[in-house]
Amino acid sequence: MKFVFQNENPERLDKFITRHFSCFSREFCKKLIKNQHVLVNQKPGEPDLRLQKGDIIEILNVPERPLCDLEPETGKLDIIYEDSAIIVVNKPAGILTHPVMGRRTGTLVNMILGHTNLASIGLPLRPGVVHRLDRNTSGCIVFAKKDISYLNLVGQFKDRIVKKVYRAVVEGFFPQEIKEISLPLNTARNNSEKVSVRFLGKNSITKFRILERTKDFTYLEVIPVTGRTHQIRVTFKFLGYPVVGDADYGKPSYFIKRQALHAYSISFFHPETGDPLFFTADLPDDFLDLLKKLGFHNISVDR
Repeated sequence: MKFVFQNENPERLDKFITRHFSCFSREFCKKLIKNQHVLVNQKPGEPDLRLQKGDIIEILNVPERPLCDLEPETGKLDIIYEDSAIIVVNKPAGILTHPVMGRRTGTLVNMILGHTNLASIGLPLRPGVVHRLDRNTSGCIVFAKKDISYLNLVGQFKDRIVKKVYRAVVEGFFPQEIKEISLPLNTARNNSEKVSVRFLGKNSITKFRILERTKDFTYLEVIPVTGRTHQIRVTFKFLGYPVVGDADYGKPSYFIKRQALHAYSISFFHPETGDPLFFTADLPDDFLDLLKKLGFHNISVDR
């Protein structure tokens, strides 16, 4: 397969290949280039090679578009909104967003595939997944049903157009003066699945608004400006106010069997029409029970 680069502005080779094979990740396309399956003017290219107008790009052994072989499953699906381009779901706690290596069933993606089709980008394990929620976090999550919708939504996340608002209950009397914090986050050295505050890590920005405080606990609205893995949970741990029930970054709780973190709302622009969209997910019963048990009275703020 051959292409002639027609753009006046230079472009990295890996970005060009990714655009033409949108069903594959950028990392996969980089490997394709590094394995010398991509020639530029009859010579093997490098991922960071900047293409110039008139360059001839030849792709050898073009990979086949992946097929979705994930098992569709039936289950209770709390659909907040759906059309031909996207589906917004209220994810329950205790379920993975998408399959992972060694676990290809029993996830939210499997249940959505039992209801409708999803975009092919992200296959084999993450079709249509433009963002994710931790297994034990509940609330709003959006999936793309078309490849073009996927690319648009990923761009909105990258440009920080998508706004997510969470509800959290943390241990301790959270200080009123803390409105925003920026921390460098990276994978912990001793556990690849956990994240910690580390020098030269990826910058994270989190905003806070206190909804109500008791002597020993605080109920907050949390806005992650950036979307780092475990950002909210790690940030609260670093500040000394771990999320109630967070067994990974704090400790288990007698009052709730998972971390008290709920993706309450999400807003973005529709990937096809451009219309502004705003969705909310009611607090689940275990979260409401926790608020009552801990003596909070401002529960109506979520209704």
